[in-house]
Amino acid sequence: MTKEITILKATTKDVPAIVELWKELMDYHKKLDPLFTRSTSGHKRFAEFLIHHINSNDSRVFVAMDGKNPVGYCLIKISDYPPVLEKQQYGELSNMAVTKKYRRCGIGKRLIKKVCQWCAKRGISRIEARYSTANQPTAEFWAKVGFRPYLETTFLEV
Repeated sequence: MTKEITILKATTKDVPAIVELWKELMDYHKKLDPLFTRSTSGHKRFAEFLIHHINSNDSRVFVAMDGKNPVGYCLIKISDYPPVLEKQQYGELSNMAVTKKYRRCGIGKRLIKKVCQWCAKRGISRIEARYSTANQPTAEFWAKVGFRPYLETTFLEV
Protein backbone atom coordinates (compact mmCIF):
# COMPACT_ATOMS: atom_id res chain seq x y z
CA MET A 1 0.00 0.00 0.00
CA THR A 2 1.47 3.32 -1.10
CA LYS A 3 1.56 5.95 1.64
CA GLU A 4 0.69 8.73 -0.80
CA ILE A 5 -3.05 8.54 -1.34
CA THR A 6 -4.37 11.41 -3.46
CA ILE A 7 -7.97 12.62 -3.60
CA LEU A 8 -8.92 13.79 -7.07
CA LYS A 9 -11.98 14.91 -8.99
CA ALA A 10 -13.14 11.79 -10.82
CA THR A 11 -13.32 11.72 -14.59
CA THR A 12 -15.17 9.38 -16.91
CA LYS A 13 -12.01 7.27 -17.22
CA ASP A 14 -12.38 6.45 -13.51
CA VAL A 15 -15.92 5.09 -13.93
CA PRO A 16 -15.07 1.38 -14.48
CA ALA A 17 -12.87 1.28 -11.36
CA ILE A 18 -15.45 3.16 -9.27
CA VAL A 19 -18.12 0.71 -10.45
CA GLU A 20 -15.95 -2.12 -9.10
CA LEU A 21 -15.71 -0.35 -5.72
CA TRP A 22 -19.50 0.09 -5.78
CA LYS A 23 -20.00 -3.63 -6.50
CA GLU A 24 -17.84 -4.47 -3.48
CA LEU A 25 -19.92 -2.10 -1.33
CA MET A 26 -23.23 -3.50 -2.58
CA ASP A 27 -22.13 -7.12 -2.11
CA TYR A 28 -21.08 -6.32 1.46
CA HIS A 29 -24.47 -4.70 2.14
CA LYS A 30 -26.33 -7.61 0.54
CA LYS A 31 -24.98 -9.81 3.34
CA LEU A 32 -26.51 -7.39 5.87
CA ASP A 33 -29.83 -6.93 4.07
CA PRO A 34 -31.04 -8.65 0.87
CA LEU A 35 -32.62 -5.35 -0.23
CA PHE A 36 -29.15 -4.38 -1.47
CA THR A 37 -28.99 -7.23 -4.02
CA ARG A 38 -27.69 -5.77 -7.27
CA SER A 39 -29.86 -6.14 -10.36
CA THR A 40 -28.30 -7.76 -13.42
CA SER A 41 -27.92 -4.32 -15.03
CA GLY A 42 -27.20 -2.47 -11.78
CA HIS A 43 -23.53 -1.88 -12.60
CA LYS A 44 -24.43 -0.38 -15.99
CA ARG A 45 -27.03 1.92 -14.43
CA PHE A 46 -24.59 2.94 -11.72
CA ALA A 47 -21.99 3.78 -14.39
CA GLU A 48 -24.57 6.02 -16.12
CA PHE A 49 -25.41 7.60 -12.76
CA LEU A 50 -21.72 8.32 -12.15
CA ILE A 51 -21.19 9.83 -15.59
CA HIS A 52 -24.20 12.11 -15.08
CA HIS A 53 -22.78 13.35 -11.77
CA ILE A 54 -19.22 13.67 -13.07
CA ASN A 55 -20.57 15.97 -15.81
CA SER A 56 -22.92 17.97 -13.56
CA ASN A 57 -22.12 21.38 -12.06
CA ASP A 58 -24.28 20.52 -9.04
CA SER A 59 -22.41 17.39 -8.01
CA ARG A 60 -18.90 16.07 -7.70
CA VAL A 61 -17.39 12.61 -7.61
CA PHE A 62 -14.08 12.32 -5.80
CA VAL A 63 -11.79 9.34 -6.11
CA ALA A 64 -9.02 8.25 -3.72
CA MET A 65 -6.01 7.01 -5.64
CA ASP A 66 -3.10 4.86 -4.50
CA GLY A 67 -0.79 5.64 -7.36
CA LYS A 68 -2.90 4.72 -10.39
CA ASN A 69 -5.29 2.50 -8.44
CA PRO A 70 -8.66 3.84 -7.27
CA VAL A 71 -9.21 2.64 -3.68
CA GLY A 72 -12.21 4.75 -2.66
CA TYR A 73 -14.75 7.25 -3.91
CA CYS A 74 -17.58 9.49 -2.82
CA LEU A 75 -20.35 11.35 -4.58
CA ILE A 76 -21.76 14.63 -3.27
CA LYS A 77 -24.63 16.49 -4.89
CA ILE A 78 -26.46 19.69 -4.09
CA SER A 79 -30.07 18.95 -3.19
CA ASP A 80 -33.02 21.17 -2.35
CA TYR A 81 -35.01 21.29 0.86
CA PRO A 82 -38.76 21.90 0.61
CA PRO A 83 -39.49 25.58 -0.15
CA VAL A 84 -41.09 26.03 3.30
CA LEU A 85 -37.67 25.98 4.98
CA GLU A 86 -35.37 28.97 5.29
CA LYS A 87 -32.31 26.92 4.34
CA GLN A 88 -32.86 26.01 0.71
CA GLN A 89 -29.99 23.68 -0.20
CA TYR A 90 -27.73 21.06 1.33
CA GLY A 91 -25.02 18.67 0.23
CA GLU A 92 -26.32 15.15 -0.13
CA LEU A 93 -23.57 12.58 0.20
CA SER A 94 -25.20 9.83 -1.78
CA ASN A 95 -22.39 7.31 -2.22
CA MET A 96 -19.12 6.53 -0.52
CA ALA A 97 -16.88 3.48 -0.33
CA VAL A 98 -13.30 2.54 0.45
CA THR A 99 -12.07 -0.89 -0.58
CA LYS A 100 -11.59 -3.29 2.33
CA LYS A 101 -7.77 -3.36 2.26
CA TYR A 102 -7.63 0.45 2.65
CA ARG A 103 -10.22 0.97 5.37
CA ARG A 104 -9.22 2.55 8.68
CA CYS A 105 -6.32 4.38 7.02
CA GLY A 106 -7.88 7.86 7.01
CA ILE A 107 -9.07 7.77 3.39
CA GLY A 108 -12.73 8.24 4.31
CA LYS A 109 -11.83 11.26 6.44
CA ARG A 110 -9.87 12.76 3.57
CA LEU A 111 -12.78 12.21 1.17
CA ILE A 112 -15.13 13.95 3.62
CA LYS A 113 -12.68 16.85 3.97
CA LYS A 114 -12.68 17.29 0.19
CA VAL A 115 -16.50 17.15 0.15
CA CYS A 116 -16.65 19.83 2.87
CA GLN A 117 -14.30 22.09 0.91
CA TRP A 118 -16.35 21.65 -2.26
CA CYS A 119 -19.60 22.43 -0.45
CA ALA A 120 -18.15 25.47 1.35
CA LYS A 121 -17.02 26.96 -1.98
CA ARG A 122 -20.64 26.72 -3.13
CA GLY A 123 -22.11 28.28 0.00
CA ILE A 124 -23.47 24.94 1.22
CA SER A 125 -23.20 24.74 5.01
CA ARG A 126 -24.92 21.41 5.70
CA ILE A 127 -24.09 17.93 4.43
CA GLU A 128 -26.34 14.93 4.95
CA ALA A 129 -25.55 11.25 4.53
CA ARG A 130 -27.74 8.17 4.71
CA TYR A 131 -26.41 4.74 5.55
CA SER A 132 -27.70 1.31 6.42
CA THR A 133 -28.19 1.00 10.16
CA ALA A 134 -27.20 -2.67 9.80
CA ASN A 135 -23.69 -1.49 8.91
CA GLN A 136 -22.23 -0.74 12.35
CA PRO A 137 -18.71 0.17 11.14
CA THR A 138 -20.27 2.80 8.86
CA ALA A 139 -22.36 4.21 11.70
CA GLU A 140 -19.18 4.51 13.76
CA PHE A 141 -17.35 6.20 10.86
CA TRP A 142 -20.02 8.87 10.41
CA ALA A 143 -20.01 9.65 14.12
CA LYS A 144 -16.20 9.79 14.12
CA VAL A 145 -16.12 12.40 11.33
CA GLY A 146 -18.72 14.55 13.11
CA PHE A 147 -22.05 13.54 11.58
CA ARG A 148 -24.94 13.13 13.99
CA PRO A 149 -28.46 11.83 13.44
CA TYR A 150 -31.42 14.17 13.11
CA LEU A 151 -34.04 11.97 11.39
CA GLU A 152 -34.39 8.25 11.15
CA THR A 153 -35.93 6.44 8.20
CA THR A 154 -37.95 3.40 9.11
CA PHE A 155 -39.76 0.92 6.88
CA LEU A 156 -42.42 -1.78 6.81
CA GLU A 157 -42.58 -4.50 4.19
CA VAL A 158 -46.11 -5.68 3.39
